[in-house]
This record gives sequence, C-alpha cells and structure tokens, in this order.
Amino acid sequence: MIKVLRVLTLLCAVPAMVVHAGQVADLYQADVAVEGDWQQTALKQVLVRVSGKSDIVAGQELESEFKQASAYIKQFEAVRHADGNRMRVLLDAVKINQLLQQHNIAVWGALRPDILVWLVQQDEDKRTFVRRSEQPLNAALLQSFGQAGLPLLLPLYDMDDLLTLSETDVWAGFWQQINQASVRYRPDVVVVAAVDRIEQGDGVVFRLNWQRQDNGRTFRDEITAKDESSLMQSFAASLSSQLAQQYASLMSAQAGTDYVLEVQRLTDLAALVQVQKLLQQVVGVSEVTIVRYDSDSAHYKLSSNISAEGLMNALRFNPRLRVATEDNAEQYQSMNTIEQSVLSRFEYIKP
Repeated sequence: MIKVLRVLTLLCAVPAMVVHAGQVADLYQADVAVEGDWQQTALKQVLVRVSGKSDIVAGQELESEFKQASAYIKQFEAVRHADGNRMRVLLDAVKINQLLQQHNIAVWGALRPDILVWLVQQDEDKRTFVRRSEQPLNAALLQSFGQAGLPLLLPLYDMDDLLTLSETDVWAGFWQQINQASVRYRPDVVVVAAVDRIEQGDGVVFRLNWQRQDNGRTFRDEITAKDESSLMQSFAASLSSQLAQQYASLMSAQAGTDYVLEVQRLTDLAALVQVQKLLQQVVGVSEVTIVRYDSDSAHYKLSSNISAEGLMNALRFNPRLRVATEDNAEQYQSMNTIEQSVLSRFEYIKP
C-alpha cells in the first residue's frame, strides 16, 4: 500500500533567530562515570533517552539485556573531566531500536519539539525569573534536559519579555500572557515552572510546580527534591514521559509501508539530494528513493515501519521543515493508482 504525503518546499533564507534546531545530537551516545559497570550504565542511559521513559530500567523485562550490555556498544573512549575520568560510549542505534521493538516499547527519534521553559523562583515573599545561566537551577535545568534529549529554549528575559510577562503571570499560569510572550521564540511546547522551598519531614526541600497546555488541555505536575540537580532531573523525566507518549512511535517487525512524498520548488540537484538525506534521518524510515522528478517537483518513496502519524510527527519537528498554513489535495484527484491520503503540507527552510 502506498500513501501520499504532500510537502511544499520553499528555498529561501530566513533569520537564524527564528529557526530552532529540534534535532537531538548524539541520541545514542552516553557519558558515564568510569566507576562501576559503565557499560550497563551507558545502555540504561540511552534506553531512557530513546524511549522517553525514565522507569524503563526498573522493570524485569530488560534485566537480561543489561547483563550483556557490551553487545550494544559500538565504540567508547575515556575522557578527562574536572570531576574525574568518564567514558563516552556510542551504542548501536539499530540494536537499540530492535530491542525496544521486541518489547513493544515506542521509539522517540532525534527529531523532537523545541521546548521553551519560563522559570520563576520564590524566596520568602519575592518572586524572580531565574535568568542567569550560572544560577544553580538553570545549570541543573540545562544538564537534565540535555541528558533526557529534550531540546531546550531559554527566554532572553529582556525588555520585550518583561513588558509582556511578569513573574506572577508565570506563577499563576496566566496563559494568555504566557503565550503572547512566547510567540517570538516560535517554540513547539511552552512550559512554565515555579520553584519554592517547603518543610518536609525533618528538613526543607525544593518544590517545583510546572504546567503546559496542548490543544486546550492543561498538564500539571508537582515535584519535590532535596537539591536543584535532583529536582530538575525529575522535572525532565516527567516532561519527557508525557511528550514521548504523544510523539514516540511503535516500530513494527513486519514489512514497512511505502509512502510517497511530493516536494516542490527543488531548483537544483543539491536541494534534491539534501531533502533525500533529511528523510533518511527519520526514525523508522529504512529506504528513500526518488521515483519521479518533473521541473521543480520531486516524488520520494519512503519505506517506513512506523505509522503515518508517527512519520508526520517526525517530519513536523525536522528543523528544515515547517508546517504550512494551507493543505492542497486537489492535484491528487487524478492519481487513481495511489491511495489519496494527504496528511499535511510543509515548507522547506533552506539552510
């Protein structure tokens, strides 16, 4: 069965500030301490990142695989850090994906939504934006999102932001003001987070309340932890789990479905080849071939073992593709030999 996806490419330059790279680098690479069983630790780290499930390493179903973690490692090297020696480990992406497929666990590819986080901290009666990168909360946020494979955007907190949005707006979750201030960053996901300290047990702990909206629905969660690092690790894990449920795709062991993708306004060979390479990077796509080229329009056939919805999610977050404002399916009325399933339309952003 062949399905048709329609993509409009627009070869034009756009300002760098409005184009965000939603592609996660080194998705299958781990950075672990030398002490202990670093091979097993590396495998667990990558499985969490690729699945988006922080609890994937706690179950018994993968226990036997952890004992033979070396089978998933392609290469490794020792790296010196100020806090001690570490190992940089590259794992086999094909084997990792096959393992998740065998256990019916969805795979979240490297193309992921850009996430804008507005962060406010309350100290006694004073609320302030966490603005500086060297502040412990921001440093922990950057590290935790990097480990989870979540593309993070941080606001500038400049005059434009501060005239549009206040700390109280974020704290109270006033989404009209939040969304208005967020437009300039063109994020795929907007999250607001508020941090304070509360008494718990025999001591004081950090508390983080965060929320996001999606299609009119508000998602909320509350996290407590003894320090900033643990707090942000739990925050990243909670958010990653939510987003993976929405965007990760189950990979089928059966033969893949063929999709035909029409790409317009390809004015030279370099653009033609670049689009082919972009499509080959999508998780679940095993083969991409050009089946037709007329003037400035090309048809690519993609063989994929993920659903059409999963494929469209991956295409949506490709940093070189942008969802267009119109859908135009009329041109497919004469394509009787191909199932007419026009899922969406994109514009291509020339690098």
